[in-house]
Amino acid sequence: MADIFEEASALCGQPKKVSNWLMVETMRLLKENNMDADQICFAPEHLAKLIQLVDQKVINQTTAKEIFEVVFAEDIDPERYVEEHGLKQVSDEGALRKTVEEIIAANPQSAADYRAGKEKALGFLVGQTMKAMKGKADPATVNKLLKELL
Repeated sequence: MADIFEEASALCGQPKKVSNWLMVETMRLLKENNMDADQICFAPEHLAKLIQLVDQKVINQTTAKEIFEVVFAEDIDPERYVEEHGLKQVSDEGALRKTVEEIIAANPQSAADYRAGKEKALGFLVGQTMKAMKGKADPATVNKLLKELL
């Protein structure tokens, strides 16, 4: 794991994030699969690429975790996987605005609750938007649009 950490950190320049992926997701998958660290077969460059895809907002953290499970099991190139499976995150405000407007219209009670000061209603509306976008929406952009439109 130390070798993976060193190589991936050198490639992406994000040692803290590499450490988090190794200590949380990699350890979880090792445990779930009854494996030892010396059985890890994914390339450090694939972990580095995955971290860069999140940093560049090409994918969100939730999608990255799903992709990492495939990287862990099959040592695939995350960039190619994102392209082949259409997993790019939608960050374009114009594309998201229409969906956000539809969610607000379809959930008038939640919109009214938020306007009345109930912050939790915003979370529900974000969740509905993410569901409508099949998890591909940028959560920060969705939050911004919802607050703007409400």
